[in-house]
Amino acid sequence: MTKTGIDIVCSNTIKINDIEEIFFGIEEEEVPYILQFLQLEKINKELYTNGRFEIGIGIDFDGEMILNQKKYSNDFILKENIKSSKEKLRVFGQNAARILKGLPLKK
Repeated sequence: MTKTGIDIVCSNTIKINDIEEIFFGIEEEEVPYILQFLQLEKINKELYTNGRFEIGIGIDFDGEMILNQKKYSNDFILKENIKSSKEKLRVFGQNAARILKGLPLKK
């Protein structure tokens, strides 16, 4: 069985405890996620938007986080950095889930 959820693809230089608030935000919206670490500095859009839901989060080596959809033509839907406050990271995760569910974003 193939797992489905919001794809989160990170550079392997990222520490999981630096991004756990994103997971908490997604879980609060009751949406699953799939976490993957790659030995890359720059995470390309194609790596995190090719899942079943075609929505994902890419986290580069420098902590830049991009939320995007496969068919979205702009550079990103939302952008944040892992150095942001825990609250901002949690809202980032919630908003990823809310986009998937077709709900308005939180501020």
